[in-house]
Amino acid sequence: MNQLDIVIAGLYFVAVIAIGIFNSKKNRNNDQLYLATNSISWFPLGISVMISAFSAVNFVAFPSEIIKFGPAVLISLPAFIIVLYPLFKWFIPFYRKQSGYCAYDFLEDKYDRSVKNLANVLFVVWRLMWIAVTLYASAKMLMVFTGFSLHIILLVTGITAIFYSSIGGFRAVVFTDLLQFFILFGTICLSLYLAVSSGYLSVDSFKGWFLAHPLPDNFFSFSPNVRITFWSGLTGTVIAFMARYGADQITVQRFMAAKTEKEAQKAALLNAGAALAILTLLLFWGITVALTSSKPSLPPLKQMAYFIQSMPTGVAGLFAAALLAAAMSSIDSGLNAMSAVLSDNIKMFSNVQKGKVGTFLLGILALFGAYALIPIMAKEGSIFVVANKIIHGFGAPILSLILLGMFSKRISAAGVFWGTITGAVCAVASVILFSNLAVHAYVIINLICSLAVSWLISKCYRKAG
Repeated sequence: MNQLDIVIAGLYFVAVIAIGIFNSKKNRNNDQLYLATNSISWFPLGISVMISAFSAVNFVAFPSEIIKFGPAVLISLPAFIIVLYPLFKWFIPFYRKQSGYCAYDFLEDKYDRSVKNLANVLFVVWRLMWIAVTLYASAKMLMVFTGFSLHIILLVTGITAIFYSSIGGFRAVVFTDLLQFFILFGTICLSLYLAVSSGYLSVDSFKGWFLAHPLPDNFFSFSPNVRITFWSGLTGTVIAFMARYGADQITVQRFMAAKTEKEAQKAALLNAGAALAILTLLLFWGITVALTSSKPSLPPLKQMAYFIQSMPTGVAGLFAAALLAAAMSSIDSGLNAMSAVLSDNIKMFSNVQKGKVGTFLLGILALFGAYALIPIMAKEGSIFVVANKIIHGFGAPILSLILLGMFSKRISAAGVFWGTITGAVCAVASVILFSNLAVHAYVIINLICSLAVSWLISKCYRKAG
């Protein structure tokens, strides 16, 4: 990176910090800190839903998967449309009827306080892991094409996001998300335009790539050991997205913060459209990297880094800002959401000032988690695999808990409590014990395990009673 690139990346840091400081005085109570008093319209909320769920993991992992394994990963795209039905029919109307700002409060009324506390704890663990992986993914990519130390990038990125999200609250998170989306979207579009206008690529080039990389012969196999199949990919992604949009405090908080239910639905539609647009662009970006690479034997991450370095002066700085945006959008949203779910139970988060301090401490904990990932990722290698095995897999027990709480009248508090714990244990054990399962199989197994044990224990309690 040259001086112009560093200046561009530096301006991004200045912008997000300024947004945090500007909004810091608007947080006089917890309702403002976590919901911005329901004053934000559908457009920034919809973009915020999309970019907070997107993260640097997608920015790095999606094109890497395309470069190394071909187009099988595209089976995840229809899930954005499929989950709109339960989102509109079940989740948004249900959460809009709840008071407060925590997605899991209703579990105390439905079951008992221990069940709600379990949901809060699992969510915090889930999001801490997600933030750690997100921080690592962005820092690793930045390290490869900037030459800066991984540890330094982790520290600067993490501390900046922790600072503005802890002082600025929900409003700062949403409006930095909006800025981050346009940086990300614009940078990908610009790099594709430059690659195509250079004359090295054409429509025929992309057609040729798809012809040379057909779907695998076993794509429609029912085997649980095939890396990605139509069945495991679609089912696993739908479950993962159900957890993301129906059981994740980050997303639910945005639907609860909308002015009306209709505004929340419009935000959900915008999220789906924006996510499909970004992932489609990343598909062609990954293909562009593969087509222009002079060293196809290199790992995808290094191929992407060489592609970025080949861009004109200033574009590398935009890519640095885009990666930072993708990382920080997940970090800030996760920290604010974790603080929200803990505010009702822990004195450290009981008011605005304590909530800001607590948010900062959660961020520091997540930053340590990112450092702990360095040796783990050196062994595992693929960020895409880690995200699906661990992050999406761990969301399944929380989804099970929410679905049972919303719809079941026969599942007891003990059943749902121990079923959810069993699912969480299964999420960890399945990764340790089964290394050769389909990438998306883990989330399916963990959901089935959580639901089945919840039902079985509830049935035993009914018979004993």
